[in-house]
Amino acid sequence: MSNSSPGLSSNPSRDILQRFIAGLPGMACQIELQEGGSIVFAYASEGCSSLLGVPPDDLIVDSSRFLSLIHPEDISSFLETLQQSAQTFSFWDWQGRVLFQENSVKWVRLGSMPRKSPNGLPCWEGMVLDITESKLAELEIRRSRQQLQELASHIQDAKEQERLHIAREVHDEIGSLLTAIKIDLSWLIQRLPEDDPLLTEKARTIEELVNKVISSANNLAHSLRPGVIDHFGFIAAIEVEAQEFSKRSGISCNLIAPQEETLLSTTLSITLFRIFQEALNNILKHAMAKNAQIEVVTGPDHLELIISDDGVGISDTALNKPRSFGLRGIHERVAYLGGTVKIAGSANNGTQIAICVPLETDGSSSSISSKHSLTAHE
Repeated sequence: MSNSSPGLSSNPSRDILQRFIAGLPGMACQIELQEGGSIVFAYASEGCSSLLGVPPDDLIVDSSRFLSLIHPEDISSFLETLQQSAQTFSFWDWQGRVLFQENSVKWVRLGSMPRKSPNGLPCWEGMVLDITESKLAELEIRRSRQQLQELASHIQDAKEQERLHIAREVHDEIGSLLTAIKIDLSWLIQRLPEDDPLLTEKARTIEELVNKVISSANNLAHSLRPGVIDHFGFIAAIEVEAQEFSKRSGISCNLIAPQEETLLSTTLSITLFRIFQEALNNILKHAMAKNAQIEVVTGPDHLELIISDDGVGISDTALNKPRSFGLRGIHERVAYLGGTVKIAGSANNGTQIAICVPLETDGSSSSISSKHSLTAHE
C-alpha cells in the first residue's frame, strides 16, 4: 500500500484524516507480520520523513530499512516485544533508539494494538513517536538519583569511619586513662588513715564516679561501633543488640537465625545493623509492643531480615508522612544495596518490616557456624 492514493483527494473525510495524521508528532503506520516472521510497513504517514529521515514510500517498499535504523543494542528488545504481542495479541509497546542523520540518535516509542488480518496473522495499526526530549530528561533524573544515592552512601561510610575512629579513641585512650585513675585511686584508698572515715568515704564516692564514667565510656564506644560486629559478624551483633534492647525496654525479643550464616562484607553488615537499630527504635517509640521477633533467612544469593512486633500496627498515614525520615532512611539504604523493603501493618496486629538484599558474588563470602535460635529476654 502506498502512502498516498489518487482516490484519497476525492473523499473529503479522507482528506481530513490525512491532514490530521500529517499533523501528528510522529509517524502513523500499519505493520503486518509475514509468514516467515518478517514485518512489512503496509502504510507509513508523512511523519516518517521527519522522524526517521526516510521517505514513507521508501519504507513501504523496503521495510527492512526500519530494522537497519534501530540501534544495535535495542534490536533484541524490539524483536522480543514484537513476538510477545504477536503471540498474545496484546498491546505492542516498545521504546528504543534509532540512528538518524549524521549518526545522531533519537529515542522513539512504538505503540500499537494488533488485530487479526484475513490470513490469521497479526496486523498492527499505531504510532511511532519521538520521545527523545522526555527520555533524556528521564535518564538525567535517573543519573541524578544514582548520584544522590552514591553521595548518601559516601556520607554514611564517612559517618561509620568517624564513629569507628571515635569509638577506638574512647575505648583505647579514655578507657585506658580511666582504668589508670581507678588503679591509682584504689592504691590511695588502701593507704588512707583509718581514723579519718570522712576522707575514706569521699574517696569511695570518687571511686564510684570513676566506675560510672568507665561504664558510660564503654556504652558510648558500643553505641558508636559495636566491636562484636567486626569480630564475630552480623548475627552476633544483632543478638547482643536485641538483648540490650530487651533490658532497656522490657520488650521480649526472639531472634531466629539459620545454622549456617553467610559472612557478610563490612559495608553490608554495618548497613543492615543500622537498619536493625532503626527498626528497634521505631518499635520502642511507636509500636507499644510486648514482643518482637527478628528472623534472618539466607539464600544462595540473597539475605532476608524480617522484623515483626505485636504492637498497634503502622498506618498508611504514618508510612507516607513527609517527615518519616527513619523509614525513608531504611528505604534509601536498602535501595543502594540493590534490595527491596516491604512494610506491612494493620491496627492492633503489629508491624512487619521485610528486607531482602543481594549477597556478594565475588567469592569473598564464607560460612560460619551459628546457633539456630537465639532468644533475648529482659
